[in-house]
This record gives sequence, structure tokens and C-alpha cells, in this order.
Amino acid sequence: MPNLLRDARFGLRLFRKNPAFAVVAVFTLGLGIAANTAIFSVVYATFLAPLPYRDPDRLVMVFTRLGGYRHLADAGDFVEWKRRATVFEDLNAWALTSVNLATGDRPEHVEAVLVTPGFQALLGHARPLAHGRDFLDEEGTAGRNQVAILSHRLWKARFMADPGIVGRSIRIDGRPFIVVGVLAPGPSDRINAGLWLPLTFTPEQLKPEVADFRYYVMGRLRRDVTVEQAHADMVAVARNLADSDPGRYKERSASVEPFRNSFLNSNAKTALWLLFGAVDFVLLIACANVGNLLLARGAARRRELAVRASLGASQGAIVRQLLTESLLLALMGGGLGVLLAGGLLWAVMALMPAYMLPPEADVRLNLPVLLFTLAASLFCAIVFGCAPAWRATRANPNEALKDAGRSLGGGRDRLRRVLVAGEFAVALTLLAGAGLATHGLLRLVNVPLGFRTEGLLTFSLPVPEGRLMGPEQINAFYRELLDRVQALPGVLSASVSTTMPVRGAWVGFMTFDVVGRPARNDSDKPGALWSVASPAYFETFGIPLVRGRAFDGHDREGAQRVVIVNEAFVRRFLPEVDPLAQRLAMEWFLPEQKRSPKVEWQVVGVCADVRNADLRNVGDPEIIVPFWQSPWPQTTMAVRTAGEPMSIHQGLAAAIRSVDPDLPMAELRTMRQVIEASMASDRFNMVLFGAFAALALLLAAVGIYGVMSFAVRQQTQEIGLRMALGAGRARVFRDVLRDGMTTALLGTVLGFAGAWSVGRLMRGMVYGVGVVDPVTFLFATLTLLAAALVASFMPARRAASVDPMIALRQE
Repeated sequence: MPNLLRDARFGLRLFRKNPAFAVVAVFTLGLGIAANTAIFSVVYATFLAPLPYRDPDRLVMVFTRLGGYRHLADAGDFVEWKRRATVFEDLNAWALTSVNLATGDRPEHVEAVLVTPGFQALLGHARPLAHGRDFLDEEGTAGRNQVAILSHRLWKARFMADPGIVGRSIRIDGRPFIVVGVLAPGPSDRINAGLWLPLTFTPEQLKPEVADFRYYVMGRLRRDVTVEQAHADMVAVARNLADSDPGRYKERSASVEPFRNSFLNSNAKTALWLLFGAVDFVLLIACANVGNLLLARGAARRRELAVRASLGASQGAIVRQLLTESLLLALMGGGLGVLLAGGLLWAVMALMPAYMLPPEADVRLNLPVLLFTLAASLFCAIVFGCAPAWRATRANPNEALKDAGRSLGGGRDRLRRVLVAGEFAVALTLLAGAGLATHGLLRLVNVPLGFRTEGLLTFSLPVPEGRLMGPEQINAFYRELLDRVQALPGVLSASVSTTMPVRGAWVGFMTFDVVGRPARNDSDKPGALWSVASPAYFETFGIPLVRGRAFDGHDREGAQRVVIVNEAFVRRFLPEVDPLAQRLAMEWFLPEQKRSPKVEWQVVGVCADVRNADLRNVGDPEIIVPFWQSPWPQTTMAVRTAGEPMSIHQGLAAAIRSVDPDLPMAELRTMRQVIEASMASDRFNMVLFGAFAALALLLAAVGIYGVMSFAVRQQTQEIGLRMALGAGRARVFRDVLRDGMTTALLGTVLGFAGAWSVGRLMRGMVYGVGVVDPVTFLFATLTLLAAALVASFMPARRAASVDPMIALRQE
């Protein structure tokens, strides 16, 4: 230990004597460690941190399986599973909804979670509630369920953190609810829901003809049951249900999956691990740069080390001294990295799309993350400290003393050039990833949308369940609302619908028969997205009609039932016939979560395909029916304006309040904002990959600049001699430049394998880009070589400006 402290003090004195070296090395390492620490904080919180629940490994999700695909459960599934399954300690369900919360002069649209009583106990929070109590079992029955629990975030934001709110009444969807509790801060604050309400199942929901697959089901396994055993048991339960009630359960099965990250998008998982790999590469480049600095410094200190060896210092003592200096640099770089990581982590979370991570992911700099930073620092010390230490053990003290510190092979140091080539290989890998993300976003920005986005304002109307009953009341409400909105100054047209470009059709999927060409059996029936729209829908969104006509005021209840289909529908189901001569035999959805008897609908128009589900989707087959023939209580309203869309916000709010004072506007956004939000994940990938690739490019350029500058400095006498013997300055300039570019080109060739691997990993994650994207790879390669050219230019120019007489007079 005394020797180690002495070596540390000596190393610090050396750093003070050469502060430029210490600052560059520490800052380089700090950047690499900061990037690693920030991204590892996200990875750790998402994949590695213990979940904040009791025995989290026993928590599982149970899903319905239909046609080999995973679906949420319907009410009947959950009730039967809870009654028949024997592998769970408990089974609970929840669903997402939206309500109108009256907290002031006007209602506010709030997302809510409907949960069965006992859900908090199932999770096993150490402290689930900050105030009040959980739902009682009897509050899970209709008529006794008008109680609510507030999230901690909503409690602070809307109720001023008043603990006296417990026991008081609030109005939700125009009805009084008693607040019985306030959740403790935690995962519930990281979801887009402020209210928790009891989930009840009515006899109507449990009828066999009603299939409403919108319930999440979570279970806690018994202590002696594995996930595999639970899955087998639930498959058997589903089989028994199919045998007892084939009409309802014939094609259904069940599956059991671990709860952790059950809803984390696969592209999000890939993006996080790719980002973690990217910052690891940045750290490796930083290590290589510092290794090069230490090798150059070791060459300059060669005589000093030879003198120490001559005075009796053992090889072990010299190696310990060099490794101690490397450790000091690494620890200082780690400290700087932690300081920088806080700001970088804030930037990452600000760029990250909302709700990309699961709510259990509490992203912060905590003890495990700091231990990771310490491990990364020690790793750096070993990586960039080994090469100088190894070289010191191979040095011959007699030769070092004879050379008296002159050029000792530093100009052609193969190890340093190998490190720089490796930096360029890694930098090309990162540049390729950044290029793919950028190219994908540019393609997405420029996709043809199929409709006009300018002057378009959209918002949803969260009409409470039970507020509008029956087709007559729904139609009357929306006719009056549309009349008042269209009378506003600056409004060109307005529509209501259950579909919207980019956000998709959200009523349902409908099977049908083409009249005259019925399917052989139910499993062969074609299907398409089904939605309703008012007559001005196509005019408001600017969706062109390819054939036929749009809806008009005559398409109402009692008139011939008509539909408009899109081009994708015609291509798939009516490719060789006149679509306007076809009729579709199908049911239609009713707001009471039922389907009507099957009737025939005449195709009267074909509209152009639009990006209906998201920007990546060219257009699924879609059936649109007139709103007045199949009215729906909850809709999206679109308003096309003559000027700035948001300028009519106040007028719209007043028009809606004049029809229903308790109805708020939800998700008020221009169409450009909707499109921007749909590209959030692509923008996140592009910005972070681009930032880390730019950092890698900068470090690689600094690396080759350092190598070539050191080479020129070490070869000053040789260059002077060559010029004295007749070598021109242009020749020297070309030779040095060629030397640097050869190293960079070697690294670039090696980097092609990494670039191809990144392309494979990003396939499917980046829109419109395959594994091999020649444009992206060419651009990344040219960028990297241009950086190498710029970095090599200054050393080459310095070499060409050497004065032969001065160089030859140097000792």
C-alpha cells in the first residue's frame, strides 16, 4: 500500500507538469463513461433492476390466443379463468378508459384504469397508498362502484396535495364519486392515467355473443408453480371451456407469460440494446485514444524509465507505476463521466417518446449504476494501461540511454496505428447505424400520406358511457354540434368519425361476404377495418375519391345502406370486378358492444389509400359506413380551417360547451402535430445514434491526428534529411497524408463487417431500409474518410514546412 500511494503521488505530480495531456485524457474518458453511464441507467431500470413488487418473479400475464396471436381477454375469459384455474394465488383484471373529471369550472379529460378489487394486494407494493384505503371486494359490484383512488401525480397537480380529499366527493362523467385513497408515488405516476376506478362486469358483458377483448389479466403464481406449468394448466382450462361451450370458446386458447416487460415493444428493446452497444463502442474508442496518448507519452519518457531501471527499479515497480497512472486517469475520467451523465441522462429522457418504457422502469443514477461506472473506469484503466506497461517491460535500458530520447521508432509504431484502425472500424459501425436511422426518418417524413395536412385540427370527444343512448339521440347530438362548429368563422368543413389518417380506425374488424360470392366457411371469410364517418369526412381530410361518390345527407337511417371502401380493399377482395356494382353482406357494430343482424351494404365509392394505422402502413383494407346510418357516441372530430388551425380553439370550445357543458376536447392537436408524434421513436433513434456516431467520429479523427502529429514530431530529423537530399515539400506532404489515409482506410475496410451487422439488427426497426443500404454505407464511408483527410492534413502540412537545416542541427 505505501508503494501504491507513492506511485499515485508521483503520477499526480507528472499530471501537474503536463496538464494538457491530463485534461485531454480525462475529458476523452469522461465523454465515453458519461455516455455509457446514461444509457446503462436506462437499460438497468428496464431490464435488470428489481421490480418494486413482492416476489416479482411470480407475477405473470394471462392472454387469450386467437388464430395463433396474442390478444387481451374478454370479460367471460377472465371470469372463467378465475373460477377454474388452480395455479394462481390470485387473478385480477384491469382495463384502460378515459373519463371527464370536473375539477373546476370546466371538465378535464383524464385517462383512468379500471381494476378489480385486490389488484394492489396482488402486486404487493411495500406501501401501495399514501392516504386512505384500497377498494373493498363489495365495491367491485355494479351500484357500489362509485369510488375512486387518485394517482399521486394527479393528487399533487389537481388537488394541491391535500390529504383531506380522501372521503370527499368528486364528479366523474357527471356522477359523484367518493375518493377513498391516494396512491403512493411510484410506477403509477409513470403511466398516462390519473384515476383508478373499480372494474365491474355487468350481465350484458358476460353474455356469450359479446366478445370485448380489452382486459389485461395478471396473476400471482403459487409458490410451487413455474411459468411453464401455469401455461400448461391454462391451455387445459381453455380446452375444457371449448368442450363445454364450443360456440364461444371453440377457437380460443390461453397463454401465460412473465410479467416483466410483457408490453415492451420489440423495436424498443432492440433500440435500447443497440444504443448500449453504441456507447460501449464510444468507450472503446476513448480507451484507444487514451492508450495512444499513453504510448506517445511512454515513448517520450523512455529515457526516464531507462534511468529508473538502471538505478535498480524492477520491471514490476515500473509496470505498477504506469498502471497506477492509468488508474488515476480512469478514476478522474469516471468522476467527470458521472457529472456529465446526469445532464446526458436528462437529455435522453427528454428525447425519449412518452411511455416508451414500462412504468416500473425508474430511470436514475443509483448505486448499481455508479458501481457500473466504477467497473467501466477500472476496465478503461486495464485496457489503455496494459500496452504502455507491456512496452516498458520489453525496453532495453542501454539502448534507451544511448538514443538519448531521440526518435525511437515512434514514427512507425504499429501498435498505435492498429489502435487507430480499430477506432475507425468502430466509428464506421456507428456511422452506419446513425445513417440508417437518419435515412429511415427521411423516408418516413417524405412518404405520400394520401390526404392534405395543412389547416387541419383534430381532437377527440370523450362522451361518457350512457350519455348518448340510441341512434336518434346520438345523431341529434352530432348534427347540432357539427352545425355549430361549421358556423364558426374560419371553418371550411368539419366531420366526425371513428377513423382518422395516421391514427387508424378504432371501432373494430369486420368479416363480410361479397354478395354472390360467399365464403365456404367462417374461417375463410375476408375481413377489413370497419369505421363510421360523417358525409364531410373525405372533404375535411382531403382524401380523394377514386371512383363513385362520397356520403351525403340522404345516407341516413331508413335509406339504402351504403359503404365506401379504399383501394387496398379493392385490390385484395374485388380485383377483377366493378366495385361499384358489388354489395357486402355483413353485420355492423352497435354502441352497446353488440353486433347487428347481417344485412347488405352497397358499395358507392372507392377512396384513395391513406396512411391509416401509422406512417409506415400504406393502408389496410378498410370499410367506411355513413355515420347517420350507424352512429357511434365517442368520435374524433376534424376541422379544416382557412388559417392557422389553433386560432379557432376558443371558438370550438365555446361551441362544444353550448351543446354539452360537461364535454371537454381531448387530444387537441393539428395534423402536423399528430404526424410529428407518430415519428417520435424514429426521431429518438436518429438523434441518439447520430450523437454517439458524431462523438465516435470526432474521437477517431482526434486519434489519427494524434498518431500522425506524433509521427511527424518523432521523424523531424528523418524528414529534414530527406528534404536536404532533394525530396520536395509536396512529396513529403503526400507521403505523410498517404500514411494517415492508409491507416484510416484499413480501419474503414474492417468496419464493413460491423456496419453489416448493425444493418441486420436494425432491420424492421428502421422504415424503408434493408440490411444493406448502399447510399447509407457510401455516405458513412465518405464521411469517415473525409474526417481522416482533415485530421491528417495538419500533420502533413507541418511535415512539409520543416526547415532541413534546423532539423539536422537537433540532437
